[in-house]
Amino acid sequence: MKKIMIVLALLLMLAACSNSEEATGNQNTADDGNSANENNAVDHGIEDKEVGFTLGDDGKVIEAEVPEEEAAAILAAYQEYIDAFNAEDLDRYMNVISENPEGFDREEDRKALEETFAAYDTTYKTSDETIVKYEENRAEVYATNIVTVKDPNSEKATEQSGRQVVVFKKEGNEWRVSSLHFIGNQ
Repeated sequence: MKKIMIVLALLLMLAACSNSEEATGNQNTADDGNSANENNAVDHGIEDKEVGFTLGDDGKVIEAEVPEEEAAAILAAYQEYIDAFNAEDLDRYMNVISENPEGFDREEDRKALEETFAAYDTTYKTSDETIVKYEENRAEVYATNIVTVKDPNSEKATEQSGRQVVVFKKEGNEWRVSSLHFIGNQ
């Protein structure tokens, strides 16, 4: 979420870039193609290698065991996250963001989102929302989504579909977004 989806397409492009100064040439090793850079094709820039989801034999995402009351609260927080973004309500959106997020800078995120809301009409359509990992104060919600970014002054629009895992942590009695990991479809 680094610069909060200034436009999701920008985020995806940034994820492909690296600020590493290491040599990137083919060294004829087993690791060629698996760059040691922080944003390589294998890791997608994810520092927490434990974030993710598992597919069952049927191809469906495996759901974590979650107490019913907590599951309802986590999914409600996820829905508020999406609804606030789609409403372009910055204060409402920031209310569901962690005070100390793990995956991005909160103030940087706020500024970038303010610019995004001013420049574009951006909407998320999500489905398959599933809690894939759960601990007492941490949860991960998987969803498939379609992000549409439209120039409000023209008919130009870009659509990106993909899968995401949103990491929530509990602050007080509230579930808040702490990081986001997105895998775009080609």
